[in-house]
Amino acid sequence: MTHRNVGKVRVMTRCPASGEPIPTGLVADPKTWDARPIGLNRVSCSVCKQTHAWSKKDAFLEGSAGS
Repeated sequence: MTHRNVGKVRVMTRCPASGEPIPTGLVADPKTWDARPIGLNRVSCSVCKQTHAWSKKDAFLEGSAGS
């Protein structure tokens, strides 16, 4: 983890095919997560090898209740 990512955690979503958590490629500061605007994104799924669309309502921080 680089210095500027200290204290940040991975933003995760779930594979709709398997339900497994997958990383989105983003990191966020848990202290400012609620205020961070995130629109519609796409992620290449490491579980099923498909591309999934996700938005903030689908996302959670690694280690949180959603994981």
